[in-house]
Amino acid sequence: MLQKRTEITIATILTVHNRKAKTINCLRALNNNHVKGIQIEVFLTDDGCTDGTAQSVLDEFPDTHIISGKGDLFWNRGMYQAWTEAAKTHPDYYLWLNDDTVLMGDSIARLVECSMKHDNRSIIVGSTIDEKGNLSYGGRKKDKKHSIVAPLAEQDIECSTFNGNIVLIPNSVFDIVGLNDPYFHHSFGDIEYGLRAGKLGVKSYIAPGFYGKCNRNNPIPIFRRKQYPLWKRFKLLYSPLGYNPLEDFHLNRKFYPLYKAILWFVKLHINVLFTVDHTKIKS
Repeated sequence: MLQKRTEITIATILTVHNRKAKTINCLRALNNNHVKGIQIEVFLTDDGCTDGTAQSVLDEFPDTHIISGKGDLFWNRGMYQAWTEAAKTHPDYYLWLNDDTVLMGDSIARLVECSMKHDNRSIIVGSTIDEKGNLSYGGRKKDKKHSIVAPLAEQDIECSTFNGNIVLIPNSVFDIVGLNDPYFHHSFGDIEYGLRAGKLGVKSYIAPGFYGKCNRNNPIPIFRRKQYPLWKRFKLLYSPLGYNPLEDFHLNRKFYPLYKAILWFVKLHINVLFTVDHTKIKS
């Protein structure tokens, strides 16, 4: 006779590429978040790392599930691969975690507590701060810029979508929304997931306070950086690390009127003509 499982299970999902030190720091912080009654497993996509990340992870955290990529998955498709493997274990929750994010000591317990408050039927977003204590990533509004929403100190607040740095997704939500959309290479997958969840009737909440530390990336996109000639900027625009207009259109066509999706598609190409010195803007 099978015994009833009493522990809460969380499958943590990451994608990494040649950031060994950051990846190890991230996993150490996760390991320090162990709470009695909660079992955490890690599913990590090693997307073609050449710096020995996978072996270093296994040396320190031998129970980590490593999914190998060739370097062409990038963040979103790497998360899709890791999530596909994690789903085979049927955990109670899935935790999205960026490898440049360092969890605070009680983050897991607080995220689960917030999820239980909503009967484990909603997505729970953990906000992050940079090294100066400023809000860096978290919940977002539904507008063109998907503007960030600051968390409240003691109360959760609803949001339309989110960054994928710290996101707790109950299995009941996964049953409704499914995996992230593999159409996207790197960006947009987290934003799309939140918007899709909302369209399907699943709410997302920003948990109270902050849950991790992560510095914000430089806000000037690579296709507008002054250091590159025009032909290079157009090439970078369509690269996985750029702001691929086809992927942007795919996102916008799903959730916004067609005329806006077309307008934003055209505007992206126009923006390539105007450069900014990104070195003068602190990330």
